Amino acid sequence: MIYYRRHFTVIELLMAVAIIAILTAMLMPSFKESRDRARYVRWLHFNKQCSTDPTCVINLNFQDGEGDILKNSAKGHEGENFDAHDYNGIIKGDYEWSSGRWRKGKKAIQFDGASTYIEFDNIEHVDFNGSKDFTVIVWVKFDVLNKWDGIFGKCYMRNAVNGYPQYALYYDGSKTGKNKPQGKFSAEIGEHRVDYENNDESGSQEIKIDTDNWYQLALRNKVVDDQQRLDLFLNGVKLKSDHISNRGFNKYKSEARLAIGCIRWLLVHDDKPSSNGKPDNFLKGKIDEFLLYSRALTNNEITGHYVMGERTSN
Repeated sequence: MIYYRRHFTVIELLMAVAIIAILTAMLMPSFKESRDRARYVRWLHFNKQCSTDPTCVINLNFQDGEGDILKNSAKGHEGENFDAHDYNGIIKGDYEWSSGRWRKGKKAIQFDGASTYIEFDNIEHVDFNGSKDFTVIVWVKFDVLNKWDGIFGKCYMRNAVNGYPQYALYYDGSKTGKNKPQGKFSAEIGEHRVDYENNDESGSQEIKIDTDNWYQLALRNKVVDDQQRLDLFLNGVKLKSDHISNRGFNKYKSEARLAIGCIRWLLVHDDKPSSNGKPDNFLKGKIDEFLLYSRALTNNEITGHYVMGERTSN
């Protein structure tokens, strides 16, 4: 018996390609949703592990989804007289609950750029100065990029170098091109202001900031052999800065409350900073995770936080 190989016509091949394309288009949303869901589950497991770290003071995962209280899940902190509920985040101003880094599962808070911020009533276990190791990690998506948009801070700012800037981080839009924003940030701790360039520590990788993507920022204060180093990581990459201080440490502590999404400015009453100050320079955008540790995380730990929380879609 003789078998003849059948040759497909061009029309048949085109029809097969079209069918494959249609099926792919139909299935892609399901694949994408599955990826996002898997990444969300992995992150959630990791986030729960962070809460057991004995140096994790605050862990807000923004999964509450309603109300004006963000529950602090850092149950493992070993500080004396520490109670995680004392460091729940209180949402102030006008805000909206929104979607976070993933379309499915992840939640976030939309900051309106005019009144929204989050603060903590207690300060004892977040009262760091330049002589103390600590690390703050936050995920943020900017809707606009304005000079001095506050990301977080425990401070009474008077201007760029005065007041009581115990510690603070803000976006410094004064150093960006109007149409090509770059990775420019400034941090304050004690008497030091530190500016971070728009490239990584080696100077080889240029960092861009835009309003389309989520970014993880990690500010770390580390003291070794009486030298203080304040480092900033963007998406797990250490930004360039020449700040290493051996001039001694500003050990002053203030009554300023830790705030997320604004900068607290100095108001004076009876020659002393008022207890509330004036929240201003409000962030316009979203935040969907905030962690604070009472130690200096290693480079690998900070990169690990980014890898576990990295998003896959807008």
